[in-house]
Amino acid sequence: MMMRSILAVICIAGICCMQVSALHAQVRPNFPYSSLGIGEINYNTEGMLSGLGNATSAVRSDQYPNNANVASFSGMQRQLAVLEAGATGISATFKDNNTTANASYFSIDRFDMAFKFNNWWGSGFGLKPLSTVRYQILQTQTYNGGTQSISTTIQGTGGLNEVYWGNGFKIGNHFSAGVKLSYIFGNITRSEIAGYDVNTPLLTSSEQDYYQNFHVSYAAQIFGKLGSNWDYVLAGTYAPHQYLHAQSQVTVVSGIDTLSFSNAPISDFRLPDQYRGGLAFTYQHSLSFILDYAYEKWGDASTNVNAVQTVNSTRYGAGIKYEPEQNYSIYSRDWLHRIVAMGAFNYTKSYLQINNQQLRDINVSLGLGIYNAPHTLNLNLGLEIGQQGGPGTSSTLITENYVRLHMGIILRDIWFVKRKFY
Repeated sequence: MMMRSILAVICIAGICCMQVSALHAQVRPNFPYSSLGIGEINYNTEGMLSGLGNATSAVRSDQYPNNANVASFSGMQRQLAVLEAGATGISATFKDNNTTANASYFSIDRFDMAFKFNNWWGSGFGLKPLSTVRYQILQTQTYNGGTQSISTTIQGTGGLNEVYWGNGFKIGNHFSAGVKLSYIFGNITRSEIAGYDVNTPLLTSSEQDYYQNFHVSYAAQIFGKLGSNWDYVLAGTYAPHQYLHAQSQVTVVSGIDTLSFSNAPISDFRLPDQYRGGLAFTYQHSLSFILDYAYEKWGDASTNVNAVQTVNSTRYGAGIKYEPEQNYSIYSRDWLHRIVAMGAFNYTKSYLQINNQQLRDINVSLGLGIYNAPHTLNLNLGLEIGQQGGPGTSSTLITENYVRLHMGIILRDIWFVKRKFY
């Protein structure tokens, strides 16, 4: 069993790494808000808890890790090893006062692995996208009395990724502390292609901005019982601000000839101070009610786009989760005792403000996971239905109505067992 799990880890990790590389090498569909800042930030926890959206920091389970709060790692069953891989698909419709457009994409984008070494220490690592950039703008200019035209395509690809190593340590009977070390890296490519039409480029100008640095965040969970039927978890996380070291590479190409190539340092990008807190109440170890709040000080960052400002961001989440009390050694043939169901309402005030209008995102999320009988495999789905854009019906910003689907697979096994021979 252990050898099969190790082989699965290698295969899943290889697929995810190849997919991440491929996605950053191709032009993605047109999502206009990803052209600003460092792109669209991935806030969703994904994995088993993708159906809870933002309401995840106070979740603590003995069946799986919660990557939104690494202090939860100490709550997993002893000697449990968990492997996760995930994929995301999105379909969106964009509307302004005059036009309507559609866009969609699908990608394998996440890999996680977690272990519970002993009674007090859980650890995990993984790779996931931190932000994504995928937009394309087509402009046409005419001259000579409208008899000739030049087409210009402006497109952006790339984004930032995070490789992390998280640890959760149980201290006493009611407290767990966590620390996560991350390496954030990636590049954002912005290109401008001019030609008589989109298929015959005459001049291509490309700017690639590379970012990288280490980042540390901290987490905690306080947990216990309220009477005989209720449990509680009070959670918090903090990530201090960090600057991503930046380097720019500019290339100008005409046909097959490179006219210009240069490397130059650019201003480091400031990731904000991040604060997050959550509270969960669970009835009879099965039905959980969860609240979550996050605050990010993006107001100290900067953007080079006129009429666009970075402002402080807030996120709210309220969710409910049903998970029958389980034990890894129990083989339940009744599928109702092998499901995890959840739903949440999420509201986000974005870090971007355009023409004095702060973007906001409102969505409802649903999730469902089901184990096989021996609890060695879990398949899970998370669905988000929401809207992103300006506040109110009088907003002049583009409105994005989207449906986002998260799919994941979890493999579970018992490792670090000392074999006894008689």
